[in-house]
Amino acid sequence: MFIDRIHLLIQAGHGGNGCESYFRRTDKKRVPHGGDGGNGGCVIFRADSNAPGLGSFRFRQHLIAESGAHGGSNRKRGRNGKDLIVPVPPGTRIHDRSRNLLIRRLAEHGDEVIVLEGGKGGVGNYGRKQASPGERGKSLDLELDIRIMADLFLVGLPNSGKSKLLNRLAHTRFKEEDYPFATRTPGVGVWDLAEEEGSEAKLILCELPSLYSASHEGRGRGADFLKHLEGAKCILYILDPVSKFCDSLKDGLAILKKEIEIFQKDFLNIPYAVVVNKMDLPEAQAKAQAEKFKPRAPLFFVSALSGAGFEEFSAYLKRYADQNDEAKFKIQ
Repeated sequence: MFIDRIHLLIQAGHGGNGCESYFRRTDKKRVPHGGDGGNGGCVIFRADSNAPGLGSFRFRQHLIAESGAHGGSNRKRGRNGKDLIVPVPPGTRIHDRSRNLLIRRLAEHGDEVIVLEGGKGGVGNYGRKQASPGERGKSLDLELDIRIMADLFLVGLPNSGKSKLLNRLAHTRFKEEDYPFATRTPGVGVWDLAEEEGSEAKLILCELPSLYSASHEGRGRGADFLKHLEGAKCILYILDPVSKFCDSLKDGLAILKKEIEIFQKDFLNIPYAVVVNKMDLPEAQAKAQAEKFKPRAPLFFVSALSGAGFEEFSAYLKRYADQNDEAKFKIQ
């Protein structure tokens, strides 16, 4: 199950208590010699490409760092508690729920942030009148959410063949069901262009659940998953000429763009291309030919089933695959 939001309660380690200890000298004078307590461990979140998804926290939502050890006699200092390092997938955002505050977005592998510092250890009575207790470790109620980091996002109406298209490009094995709203959660695949002659790049593709004209009302699969378009370089609108959810290709594209506009208007500025699928069907060919659909974007007619049209479509995308990761696609 893909989970993109989860609640966690974290707690830093407590500081160890300072030691109240004395020894009696030969002249019978009591001399303090208690050691300091160790510091508590910090809670650190670190982005790791090999980390499991947020779903791994479903059954361990209370994370506690190790506390520092108490000080000992003869000026022995307590051991510091170990820091608790929590690996999370790149793209994870950490929110303080109580203050509704974004603490940090861990965008890339290796990014890390200390969310809670451990409690300070108490001081022993060596050289002092008395020892002090360690500082209690603070706790925090967090919400973690994640934005899928992908180059291309496949957005389409129900039964438009997005899963089959992703499977053909990225050699994934997502289920290809012949009924509406079969895709329940986003699916990610990697199109390895090293398999293609003349390119060593990779493209990360993400298929989003289907949209239709009432998705913004929470029907179907809803529209909350559109938040993942936040870091998209390009959107591929997948259309079906014989779809039951629109009257024409032009209408289908308008529905998809309208749902995105309602969710977040700025997402309409993301570069896009239009892919008309199921062109292996005679009725789809006839309807597409009759409509003479001409959007203001690159247009491709393909069949994810037979592979027709993929040579031109994939060649077009390969021209942009070797760009720097920070460069946006310029589909034109």
